[in-house]
Amino acid sequence: MANAQETKKILTHDQLWDVLVDLPSEFSTPSNVQRFRNYTSPDVSNQRTHPGRANDPNRREMTHGVKLIESEHSGTLINPKKKTNYEQRQFNANELVYERNRTKLKQDQALPKTIDKYETTFGIKTISGERVGDIVNPKISQPLIEYDYEQPRGMYLLSHKSFEPGEQLNRNYISGDVIRQQTFGLPTPVYKDGRFARASLNWIDKSKSVPIISQTVHEYDESRSDDSNIRMKRFLEQTHLDPNHRFGLMTSTDRLSAGEVIHQRPQLQEQIVYPNHNISTMFDDKELTAIAKVRAHLCSLNMHTFKTQLQAFQFYDENQDGYISQRELSSTIEKNFNLNLNESVISAVMRYCDFDHDGQLNFLEFSNFLCYRVAHASGLEKLIENNLDVKKQINNASLHEKLVTVLKDSYGRNLLFLTDIEEKTGKYYVRKLVTQMDEMVPDGWKTSYDKINEAPFRSEPQVKRVYGLPSIDNNQHDYSISKNRNKHQLGANTIVGSLLSPSIWSERGLTENDLLKPKTMEEIRDIFAAAQIPVSSDDFVYAWTKASEENSGHVSFATFKDALDLKNRKLGNYQ
Repeated sequence: MANAQETKKILTHDQLWDVLVDLPSEFSTPSNVQRFRNYTSPDVSNQRTHPGRANDPNRREMTHGVKLIESEHSGTLINPKKKTNYEQRQFNANELVYERNRTKLKQDQALPKTIDKYETTFGIKTISGERVGDIVNPKISQPLIEYDYEQPRGMYLLSHKSFEPGEQLNRNYISGDVIRQQTFGLPTPVYKDGRFARASLNWIDKSKSVPIISQTVHEYDESRSDDSNIRMKRFLEQTHLDPNHRFGLMTSTDRLSAGEVIHQRPQLQEQIVYPNHNISTMFDDKELTAIAKVRAHLCSLNMHTFKTQLQAFQFYDENQDGYISQRELSSTIEKNFNLNLNESVISAVMRYCDFDHDGQLNFLEFSNFLCYRVAHASGLEKLIENNLDVKKQINNASLHEKLVTVLKDSYGRNLLFLTDIEEKTGKYYVRKLVTQMDEMVPDGWKTSYDKINEAPFRSEPQVKRVYGLPSIDNNQHDYSISKNRNKHQLGANTIVGSLLSPSIWSERGLTENDLLKPKTMEEIRDIFAAAQIPVSSDDFVYAWTKASEENSGHVSFATFKDALDLKNRKLGNYQ
């Protein structure tokens, strides 16, 4: 403990300054050598000096004469600085040293008794002269001032040639005064009432301003212009037509858009049977864009804020009735997410997401439209695991029983029908609600390629040839991520190098889909046998077990090969 206290020292101000400031190095060049270095390689911002003038005094630093000692200013002597009460008392105490300051003046005893010492004054009376104001600004007339100014100008005209603006030289002609005083033109108006200053401060509007281009010149330019717009404008003015007039017949809008024609969407009569088909007619493109933006933002917020979709649904449901109303949706967005949305936008989102048109959102609609249905955990696993009857009915019950059975939440409220639940890889999700018009057609729509293949007696190959490069592999199991928007495309890593230099697998007909797709043990054994790569039974079982543990029982060829290569590297076999 003593050593710890000894090592802990507090830096003083001088020590801290030594740490922060770079100290010059202890090494210094001798002066006899430095004068040569100042000439060959001087320091930065230093002047190059010849060795012969190294010790000469610098003329810029030399001064001549006696240094002037600055005395007190005249202003300080004339108007000294006022003393404070303390300074005045201190001055009086210092002056008491003298005898004359300690005794009272007794000159009044020597005066005669006939003189009144309070009313009598001595000396010569001071005669007051002219005031400073009269000297600076005398009370004389303007003609007298001009006369006093013109009197000495005769000498200045001769000595300094101080002519006034426009004044001519007096050549002493007979009629010289008439010629010299003769002027031409109109006198410049000069006003002393400030009218020009007022006009400069108050700008006139365009209606009263002088036009830069006159109307005549403007019409002349328009009549000889080659611009079609100007010619059309002049023609409309001559024919007294509206400036927005358009010639020709107006094209009538078709009730079917290009998308409806290409995808062969159903007619309006069929939309009565399938009421959700008219989603594109309910909103225009601008409203659909706003709805898509709001939905995407809410999906991202719900995924980052809540662990499960069920937790998010219960948070939106303020009155805990199992449904989300428009008021609850608006208040939750405004209070908790700081989104000030217009009521018309929220109403449009509500109408778009309300699949059954009851004015409220249930959990099925909330999960499909305001959450990432698959990427975001649903939270139904815990409810199903706690209710064994529901779990058995999901796997074994008939369709009629699933339509009747209802899954309830922890508060006993109806949440979903069993037909609305789907199971994928041990997890439960709600079913997908189809809102696109193409997918809602009962029989589906067919392309021209499908219609050609429907021709009778057409031989269809068993395995269709695949063209192009693989883009996204949907068969590979995704890993857990924190943000759904940062998920990159899986399998989209095929480059030109793999085409120019194919691997051993591509030469034997194995694509990326085959390498990343989960396979059984027999399929992987057949792949190694087809590639003529020998693998022992022990190594095969070890690699299969290792890959199965790391990938939740799903073993693809790529994961199996990684596990096998890892074992070989541990054993020192790098082939």
